[in-house]
Amino acid sequence: MYKDVKRDNCPCVRKEECERHGNCEACVASHRERGYPPSCQREEGAIYRNESNINERGYIYGKWMGKDDTWTISFGNVYCYLLVGSEKALLIDTAYGEGDLRRFVEEITDKPVIVANTHGHFDHTGGNFWWKEAYMSAEAAKDAKKAFSEEMQKRLESMPYPDYKINIIDENTVFDLGNRTVKVVPIPAHHPGSVAFIDSASRYLFTGDELESGQVLMFLTETPQIEAHKNNMEKLLSMSDLYDAVCPSHNGTPINKKYVSDFYELDKQLLAGTQTDMPNTAGFGFPPKVGESGPFSGDIKRAQYGGASICYK
Repeated sequence: MYKDVKRDNCPCVRKEECERHGNCEACVASHRERGYPPSCQREEGAIYRNESNINERGYIYGKWMGKDDTWTISFGNVYCYLLVGSEKALLIDTAYGEGDLRRFVEEITDKPVIVANTHGHFDHTGGNFWWKEAYMSAEAAKDAKKAFSEEMQKRLESMPYPDYKINIIDENTVFDLGNRTVKVVPIPAHHPGSVAFIDSASRYLFTGDELESGQVLMFLTETPQIEAHKNNMEKLLSMSDLYDAVCPSHNGTPINKKYVSDFYELDKQLLAGTQTDMPNTAGFGFPPKVGESGPFSGDIKRAQYGGASICYK
């Protein structure tokens, strides 16, 4: 049973942003329809889930808190990050949008959630459609609503906000969550709209697909952006006093910040033609032999230096 808590003053933390602020009866009714109670009626330590986030193998999303109020949300090998501040929360990337991601996030925090994306690929923006708006770079906005398949496209059209508003961010953007700030750092290469986020509280650097322990895919753009990637790694190295570890979107998190310097060195080798190519393209989550059609096809090679690995054409 939920605690029967009645308050003379509305406890809503969303204030003017909530359409039900000041109307507790409407708030309770809305939460009843969504399957779990508002924060003022929740039992301490209780967890609320619904069947849309469960399949035959169990819960489709996993979550864990690394540093205080810093959550990783996993959908298989795709990671999203929820940074909870004293006033607001920032959700970095939204995976494919399977199940009910918003409900899952709201089980973790009742703070107003800002959605922001590292880049425009659909495995990072597919869950944006659960919210009225999202923040991303101008280049990311060109791809953010393009699903990877007709089936995915059809599903997103039935989601709550298929025409969600996109707010553009750049190097001058800083998200103020109350007791923590998150700085935006443009790092376009794997995708022309990639940005990183540096969190002042966790001292984590969130890099999307531009830096990870498995491989960075540098064959999805019209021409490989190795020079741009090198410049981005140099930029991140110059800011290394602001972060202690790296949180990518795939293949393990967090990882050591030394990966930044390894990728910088590998980029320099690729530009000079002195890189060490592997005998095949096999990597964590990447096959040893690519197909004959589609984006993962053609003469793809894998170069490696230290912990850094880049697949390129």
